[in-house]
Amino acid sequence: MSRSLFHLKIRIGEMEVELGGDKAEVLSTLDELPNIVEKVSASFQGEATAHKQRQKRPQENPESEALPQIPRTTQCSEAVTALLSENWGKTPRTISELREAMEANAVFFPKTTLSGVLVWLIKKGTVRRWKDKKRGYLYTMNQPETE
Repeated sequence: MSRSLFHLKIRIGEMEVELGGDKAEVLSTLDELPNIVEKVSASFQGEATAHKQRQKRPQENPESEALPQIPRTTQCSEAVTALLSENWGKTPRTISELREAMEANAVFFPKTTLSGVLVWLIKKGTVRRWKDKKRGYLYTMNQPETE
């Protein structure tokens, strides 16, 4: 006898809660939803305060600037071009930095997909790549040559 799993995801503004289990358990938990949302909100408020305090500290590494916000997309190439078109993308970025920025925007693609899309964008002429001795391959938008 297999148990059917039931998942429920609730998003309120920037906050998101996901419940999972037996359907009866999840539905009974919904009765406690106001308490859960209150606890989650308090938790997010504490995390937001800690995040603001971290941002106020002087940055030791210029690469650790705030990650840009991009629209949700199901296309990896759209996410890459959106990131590299932002001010954040004016600084050459590694594949790890691109992936971190995508994940911060709830856009998830495997590293293999991202690397394939980057190669495709390079061949297409949209993105430029070069190798840095310290950081590895760096990516930026390809700027058209001006005469």
